[in-house]
Amino acid sequence: MKMRSRVWLVFAVCSASACTKPVDSPTNAGSEVAAKAADPKGGAAVTETKAAGLPEASVLLDKAVDAVGGKAKIEAMHSFYTESAVEIDGQNIRAATKLWWKDGDFYTEQDMGGVGMLRAGKQGDVIWSDDPINGRRKLSGVEAEQLAWASSLVLAADWQRHFARAETVAERQLGGKRVYDVKLTSKTGAENLVTFDADTGLNVAQKFEQASPMGKVPVSVSLEDYREHDGVKVAFKLVTDASLLKATQVITKLEFGAEVDTTRFAMPSGGAQVVKPDTIEAPSPPPPGE
Repeated sequence: MKMRSRVWLVFAVCSASACTKPVDSPTNAGSEVAAKAADPKGGAAVTETKAAGLPEASVLLDKAVDAVGGKAKIEAMHSFYTESAVEIDGQNIRAATKLWWKDGDFYTEQDMGGVGMLRAGKQGDVIWSDDPINGRRKLSGVEAEQLAWASSLVLAADWQRHFARAETVAERQLGGKRVYDVKLTSKTGAENLVTFDADTGLNVAQKFEQASPMGKVPVSVSLEDYREHDGVKVAFKLVTDASLLKATQVITKLEFGAEVDTTRFAMPSGGAQVVKPDTIEAPSPPPPGE
C-alpha cells in the first residue's frame, strides 16, 4: 500500500511562487557497493548502493517501515483521509488542506487565503493539478513524478513505486542526533534526499528541488511530532522551507480505512493544458567529484 510523505503542501507553496535538479548532499569518501533488486510491487528492477562503511539503503528504508508500525500494518490499509492546517510564516497566510487517498490514487485540495483553491489528483496514469496561477493542467515528466511520490504518508514503505535508485550517501549529526542520508533517484533523474534517525529509524527530514512551470525551488522538510494512530506512527507536524517561503503544517484529522469517493480523483474536463516532459527540464547529473 502507498501512503503519503505529506510534503504535498509544497504543491500549494510552489504553485504560488516557483518550484528538480540534483540535491546537493553530503557524501562519504570510499568506494560504492551496488546491487540490483527486483521491485516487489511488480515494477522495474531498482538499484541500491552505498558508500563504503555505510548501511545499505534498503536496510535503512526497511528499518524506517518497521519504526512506524511494520510492512504488514501499512499494506493492510487501502484508504485514508486527512485534514491539516497550514500557516505560512511571517505572511499571515493560512490554509486548510484535505486529502483523500485510495490504493495509490488520490485527490487533494488546499484552500489558501489570498491565493484561492488549489487542487490536484491522480487516477490511474493521469496526474493533474488546478490552481489560480497556472490553471488546470495534466502533468507529466518530473512534475507529475513528484506529485505522485509526495502523496505517500510513509515513503519508505513504497519508495520502489516511485524511484529507480536508492543510495546511502552520508552519516552525520542533525539536531544533536546521528542520522543517515539516503538519496532516492527517479527514472527522470529527480532526487529526494531522505534522512533517517540512526537510532529510531524514523524519517526526520527530506530535501529536494520542486519543479513547476515557473521554475525550480529548493525545498527542505522537517518531519516532527510523531504520534501513534491506529498502530501506525505518523509525523503530525511538518515544517517546510521552500526558498523564500516557510510553512508549518499540522494534521488535525486522520482516518485510516476511510470511505473515499473516488470520483474526485478524475481530472475535470475542459480547458486543461498538458505539460510535456520537455517543458520542465529533468535534472542534470552533477559534475564529477561533487
